[in-house]
Amino acid sequence: MTTPGASRPDDAFIVGSEFGSDLNEASVKAITTGGAKVSFTNVQNSINNPVGNVLPTGAPLWATFTREADSTFPRIMLARKASGVNLSATTFSSGSHTHSVSGSSTSSAGSHNHSVSGSGTLQYAVPDYQPAGHGANKTELGFVECSKDRTYNNFSFITGDSWTLLGIQGFYLVVYKMTPGSGLLTKVAQTGDIKAAVGGTNTEYTFGLNNSIVAKKADIFGLATLQVTSVAQTCNSLCQLTFWPLSAPAGFKPAALYATAGSSSSPLSSIAYGSLSFDNGFVPYYALS
Repeated sequence: MTTPGASRPDDAFIVGSEFGSDLNEASVKAITTGGAKVSFTNVQNSINNPVGNVLPTGAPLWATFTREADSTFPRIMLARKASGVNLSATTFSSGSHTHSVSGSSTSSAGSHNHSVSGSGTLQYAVPDYQPAGHGANKTELGFVECSKDRTYNNFSFITGDSWTLLGIQGFYLVVYKMTPGSGLLTKVAQTGDIKAAVGGTNTEYTFGLNNSIVAKKADIFGLATLQVTSVAQTCNSLCQLTFWPLSAPAGFKPAALYATAGSSSSPLSSIAYGSLSFDNGFVPYYALS
């Protein structure tokens, strides 16, 4: 509408103006983005809320002692496993007794009673296993999937209940990244020789890697321990989870959570998928963080 010679109505658009009556670039942006800014600000305030983070991240303590870790399985699943029953001395007594046999003839001899008493206790074993020693020098792999876009700097594992008395030649932690499709494992980080720093049983250890690993969500990594031994030496045991053997779908890589690679006295730079030996019934505890 037009108002020749009179005042324009409130909020009327002024022909030829860029934004309209009483509006400029700043006020238009405020109007058009105000709702989005308020919503985004509320999200920011929630995330930074001093009462607590509303977005859960990291791993709980029952999963791993190492914060922000992706592990082969939650640590709390390392339950004691039954290894047998220890029976105490038993006693046996019998009074007068009778046995009878029916058939073509019958035999009997007095009434009788029998009693057996005793007790026993269930024995438990540490959920660990001992990698092949005596110069086998196998790469022991456990596979993990990256839970989110992140950077890894540390490798964790848990020692078992047995320790070699004769020592070992070397102990290395290695991380391989799996190539989708081919399954090729390529080394992306490792530690130096840690054998002198690992001396306790039933202990979770964490070691820094020689470089950071930039990972994307759903990347698959093969975490590996390599214990180098002579023909007279055995490997240190590692904690592991035993479970009912399950076969992966045809063509899925990796075919299991645990595998071994061929003999080497130093960390392999790459491992062809076809050279891996899988076991779908257990996996060692490893974690990246």
